[in-house]
Amino acid sequence: MGSFRLDPASRPQDAAPRPAGADGLTSAVLLHNARWFTRIRWSVVAVLTGFGAAGILFDPDLLMRFGLLPPGLWPLTMAIILTLLNVWSIRWIRHLPSRTSYPWRGVAANIWFQIVSDLLVLTVLVYRIGPTETVIAFAYLFHITLACIFFGRRDSLAVTTMSAALFLATVFLEAMAVLPRAGIFPHASLGSPDLLRTVTFAVPTVFVWFVVWYLVSTLSDSVRRRDRELDAANTRIVRADEEMNLQMLRVTHDLKAPFSGIESNIQILKHSYWEQIPESVREIIGKIDARSMTLRARIGDILTLGSLRSAPSAQQGVGPVNLRALLDAVFRDLLGLAQERKVAIEITGEASVVSDTRQLKILFSNLISNAIVYSLEGGTVEVGIEEEANRVSVRVADHGIGISDKALPQVFEDFYRTQEAASFNPNSTGLGLAIVRQVARNLRLTIEVESEQGKGTTFHVLIPKNDELKEERTWRES
Repeated sequence: MGSFRLDPASRPQDAAPRPAGADGLTSAVLLHNARWFTRIRWSVVAVLTGFGAAGILFDPDLLMRFGLLPPGLWPLTMAIILTLLNVWSIRWIRHLPSRTSYPWRGVAANIWFQIVSDLLVLTVLVYRIGPTETVIAFAYLFHITLACIFFGRRDSLAVTTMSAALFLATVFLEAMAVLPRAGIFPHASLGSPDLLRTVTFAVPTVFVWFVVWYLVSTLSDSVRRRDRELDAANTRIVRADEEMNLQMLRVTHDLKAPFSGIESNIQILKHSYWEQIPESVREIIGKIDARSMTLRARIGDILTLGSLRSAPSAQQGVGPVNLRALLDAVFRDLLGLAQERKVAIEITGEASVVSDTRQLKILFSNLISNAIVYSLEGGTVEVGIEEEANRVSVRVADHGIGISDKALPQVFEDFYRTQEAASFNPNSTGLGLAIVRQVARNLRLTIEVESEQGKGTTFHVLIPKNDELKEERTWRES
């Protein structure tokens, strides 16, 4: 049995996050990084707490045997300070507007607060461990690198300069005996530091930081510039696709009138002159009628697909949807087709979601009509609603011809039909599942397909319970 999963786009094109400007990242990425930064900080708090606890719990002679001075209370003090700063950062992030409308400036200010407060705490940590006796000073590179990724070159240079200034001030104040000698190693606290040795260590260290800043910021700037170029190209492609979609809708709409005229004339011939028409001509008219019906169905599907693609998210009729009532309505619409195919439809379960009723009805109409058409005569189409923790799953299963493993990833493409489907149903437009895919993209749904040739196909439509679509529409209208 083969399977395929159709995931919704991370965000519809017309609802992309607002840009942060020429240099920085978008609000969404910055907010994700701000949250990630707070999680990383807890690990530092844990290390400081463990080090401070070890200084209290273990015998000082034992620590000295390992070449370490008893740290005293400063690690615990720094852990408490870092915890308070982190809690404040987390509360600040939580009080930002909803995720669909957060301002870039607010998120950037939060990250700046985290970076500056971390640099101050790190400077105290560097001083207490020993700025020239260990490699702890290179911990500044972590913040320098993150600043290069988070911000443009000017802002990341400011972080690098701030780091260098704090580090140099610490080592030179210690070298000039303004600050008492500190460190975690016994020899570090003995005597006065050598000024030449301090300069020899500190200046190259800072030089390395600026080299790293230049390389990482140049690379990040290049990546962001390429990202903006790709975004601009993608915007042009989307606009061209929208224009082509509009042209297709115009042409298709223009075709409706001639086909309506053909069908009207065929009905006139059937009802008024059918007995006077020779059998050979009747056969030709019958073929024209069948072909007209197929083309009418295709025109209808093209117009439906074009309408779904061109309708902006802000116009979605988002609201509470009773899925059982909606599926019962779909069943009534398809009852004639089911009776013609001698296929039974069983609907079980009940649930409600927040979504677009019209689009959901289009989606399930296509899925259930496909299940009816591709079922074997006398078969059953099973539709089950199952409520889960944060979503509702709707299962549409048939026991018909099935889909091959190779064809599964392509069944949602426009006009795609497998050989078996084309033979089984020559009148298919090949657009039913393309319409399903477009609705899934519009409504942020996930669709899973399982199928086995000769045994049937099952579609699982996963619908979120939350009101994300309503938030999306509110953001677009604001």
